[in-house]
Amino acid sequence: MVKVIPFEENWSYPQSQRVKIENVAYDFFFRWNHEGNFCVLTVTRVEDSSIVFNGKLVKLNPVAVKDSTTYEELFVLLPWQINESKAEVWVFYD
Repeated sequence: MVKVIPFEENWSYPQSQRVKIENVAYDFFFRWNHEGNFCVLTVTRVEDSSIVFNGKLVKLNPVAVKDSTTYEELFVLLPWQINESKAEVWVFYD
């Protein structure tokens, strides 16, 4: 399955979106690093407040997000369009 993470362009950065993936809620927190000119994404699993991903988003560079305890792949992030005003990230999962 593929899902596009919502990003409200009118709000710009920073912003947080709560998304349900395979019946698990995650918070996606987007922020823009003005010094480095890139987007940083932190993904937190809501049920246990565990950070499952924290890193720089690079356009068209997929990232496998894994559970920190079991190393099971939870989903794959594909930053599709990343700039100072928009972050379009696709999520691939089973």
